[in-house]
Amino acid sequence: MTLIRFKNQTEYAFIVWMDSFPESFHPLDMQRFYGFVKTVARYRSKKWRDYDHFKQQILARKPHFAEENIDYFYELMHTCLEFHKTPYIDSSSHSDDGEFRHKQVGVKNGEIYKTSITRAEFLHGGRKA
Repeated sequence: MTLIRFKNQTEYAFIVWMDSFPESFHPLDMQRFYGFVKTVARYRSKKWRDYDHFKQQILARKPHFAEENIDYFYELMHTCLEFHKTPYIDSSSHSDDGEFRHKQVGVKNGEIYKTSITRAEFLHGGRKA
């Protein structure tokens, strides 16, 4: 079995997206676009975050790519990148005495509740071990 390593994974993902029908907005074409965006995030490809580079690379492969679609995909890429770096709401915290505590949070009757739980309960999804 041969192992293939791709160098410049972001460029590879970009070409995969571009060589299909990127302006069709078909779910599979959008999936290829999201794969490209994911590589931009994963490999911290800063040059792709620059509008001029993004536009230049698209027009180099697809000269008749609609300007409004370039803008659309650029904005969508940045929306996805912002989503990617947004932290989730954590259910662990440090207390005032410096101890690491676990808590269970939830909503009951439209109100948020928080309760301390043991490490074992935390590791078992809030259930007693």
